[in-house]
Amino acid sequence: MREWLLVDGYNVLNSWQEFKQLRVENLEHARELLLAKTSEYGAFKGLNVVLVFDATDAQGMAHEERRGGICVVFTSEGETADTWIEKKTYELVRAGERVFVVTSDYAQQIFVLGAGAYRISAREFREEYQSARKKIQERGRKEMEGKARNEVGSRLNEDVLDKLELLRRKK
Repeated sequence: MREWLLVDGYNVLNSWQEFKQLRVENLEHARELLLAKTSEYGAFKGLNVVLVFDATDAQGMAHEERRGGICVVFTSEGETADTWIEKKTYELVRAGERVFVVTSDYAQQIFVLGAGAYRISAREFREEYQSARKKIQERGRKEMEGKARNEVGSRLNEDVLDKLELLRRKK
């Protein structure tokens, strides 16, 4: 079973404080920054990520592209991100996939739960992202320290280190 993370892009951009001024000054840059953050989070957690943006005021067909290891969707004219996410959630859950939806929209959260998926509010997603980011930085720091000191222990995963430590203490 694969795990999916469907993100309502504008919902997150409108909820996170760090995007507040940026989205007013340069919406494209704000979208790119969100794409980078969701891509990093998805890679760290091993999730298939779909970042969805409304195109209700735009003309034309839906547009999907792969960028930064994730799928970015701009909905078709007149279609909301909520509608697109609801359809995709239903489709994935029925196919036996595990789905997490990031939105603070109450009505969409109710739909997501009713469809058998998991909901994550924009605030909760921000906290999850920051926690993952700290773990990524810590892992990178440990790797750099290990390379500088050239110790074998710094290149082993923690389970192996724990088992070796138990053996060492047994004598």
